[in-house]
Amino acid sequence: MNQYNVKMVKEKNINWDNIEGLTIDNYPWYEKGLKQTTHVKTLIHENYIKIKAYCEDIHSYSKETKLNGDVYLDSCFEFFVTPEDNLGGGYFNIEINCCGVLHMSYKDEEGNRVFCNEKQANRINITSSIQTETKNEAEDDRYWELLIAIPIEVLEEMSGKRIQYENETWYGNFYRCGGKTEPQYATWNNIEFEYPNFHLPKQFGKLVTS
Repeated sequence: MNQYNVKMVKEKNINWDNIEGLTIDNYPWYEKGLKQTTHVKTLIHENYIKIKAYCEDIHSYSKETKLNGDVYLDSCFEFFVTPEDNLGGGYFNIEINCCGVLHMSYKDEEGNRVFCNEKQANRINITSSIQTETKNEAEDDRYWELLIAIPIEVLEEMSGKRIQYENETWYGNFYRCGGKTEPQYATWNNIEFEYPNFHLPKQFGKLVTS
């Protein structure tokens, strides 16, 4: 099981250079094509989970524009998290395409699912290096970046649970997928399953907050 330390930043301004990163570099369903790099940094700051993702992508593509739409079919970054010490417990799936369109839900241990509503989504700040609503593949495609800030209060509203985040053990995984060309289905913590499936919370890695 991979482990990543999620730092709590007390300072007003974040120095991302001081934040430990991880790489999404497992390809459990690889068939062919480029294995393009994804670097991720995650921290907790002012009651937000903040994520910075750098995604190499020479086939950047995005057409979904609706909240909770099929962003996984686009060039997409994903973060799944169980924000408690309960491997295999209820989890959030947070999926964002290269143009910054969000799909987010919470699935509890009984299989019930709650989707992020529009008011909650408006409190989540997503900035993409791609400044258009949709994106077609282009010859000059090289990479895209996302900066994401998710209020922990939104996670509490969706799950109905109080979330502790100081010196806690959580579980989660980070993914890349989607697009028309070479979708890859890359993971941070490796997954053992017969076909691409990210919804396997018992196969999440460990996230330690400090």
